Amino acid sequence: MEYPYFELPAGPEELIFKPIIPIRLSYRKTHKVTNFTLGALLDTGADVCFCDDNIGAWLGVNPKGKKKHQFTAANNQIFETYRETITLHVGDMHYQCPFFFSNTLPKNSPLILGTKGFFDHFTVNFDLPKKLITIDT
Repeated sequence: MEYPYFELPAGPEELIFKPIIPIRLSYRKTHKVTNFTLGALLDTGADVCFCDDNIGAWLGVNPKGKKKHQFTAANNQIFETYRETITLHVGDMHYQCPFFFSNTLPKNSPLILGTKGFFDHFTVNFDLPKKLITIDT
């Protein structure tokens, strides 16, 4: 699978390129599938996969009674999450993936794919000079 880097304005005449790929999510308990493509940030520094609470609510994930997990962000901010297994659809593949849901993720990165759940399933090549991300199984 090949994906172009996502281009974002960084200034009046400057662009920044982010490793964001299109994905879909589904939840087996409610049989809901996002009928829209979500952009997920590939983050080699993230230990796990994170998802915004609002996406979880749309899928029907219920946080009540779930064990709280704490993580520390790169800026040393501690934030709480709860874990649920969601089906991750990447290209033609789909598999069960543990996601940690939080209401404190950055609004410009509501989905973050990390080491456990994403990078442990794929070989990923970041080629910034060519502005291309290659993902192999």
